[in-house]
Amino acid sequence: MAKLTDPQQAEEAAQRLLNDRMDYVRRAITARGALDEAREALKEAEKNDAQAFQAAVNNGGWTEDELRKIGLSAPEKMQRVQRRRKATQSTRDTPNSSAQNGGGTESEQ
Repeated sequence: MAKLTDPQQAEEAAQRLLNDRMDYVRRAITARGALDEAREALKEAEKNDAQAFQAAVNNGGWTEDELRKIGLSAPEKMQRVQRRRKATQSTRDTPNSSAQNGGGTESEQ
């Protein structure tokens, strides 16, 4: 690279390098904005899906099993909540089981 003795030329060279680097930042910001918008759209679509499914069950006279048989499974969010509820209920039931069985292991009894 040639030596730059003119401050104006050095500044222009530095500016070109910065502009090239800034292009990457601009693209990253644009991509992140698109990702954020897509996430919001997904949230809205999942909410609408869950509401429509619930309406079919609550107001349309369908059962979840009937809907599943025709290819319409419960929305992902509902399935996650149901799994979480079942896990919470089962953990509430299990800690007391040792106390109900005498509180110790067989070797202690």
